[in-house]
Amino acid sequence: MILALLMSAALSGQDPQPVATEPTEAAAPKAIPVAAPLNKGEQRIKMVCRKDAPTGTRLAKRTCLSLEDWKRRTEEDQEAMRQMAMKSAFSDVRGR
Repeated sequence: MILALLMSAALSGQDPQPVATEPTEAAAPKAIPVAAPLNKGEQRIKMVCRKDAPTGTRLAKRTCLSLEDWKRRTEEDQEAMRQMAMKSAFSDVRGR
C-alpha cells in the first residue's frame, strides 16, 4: 500500500513548491563576544576542561578547572598514592 502511494505521488507530475529562503537570525553570522577589559590588579584565569570517565561507565563527565586547581588536584592525588603505598609496604613488613 505504501508502495502504491509513493508511486502515485511520483507519477502525479506535480513539481514541489519552491520554499522561500529568507535570511534568519540563526543563519546570520553572530558576533564573537569580546572579553571585558581587566581592571587594575586583575588577571585572566585560564580554564582547562577534561573529560573523565568514571570506572564502570562509558559516559564521560566534563570537568573544568583553572590550571592552578588542576596542579593542586594532581599533587593531592600523588600524595594519596604515596600514602597508600607506604601503608601497604608497612603492613607487609609487620605481616598484617
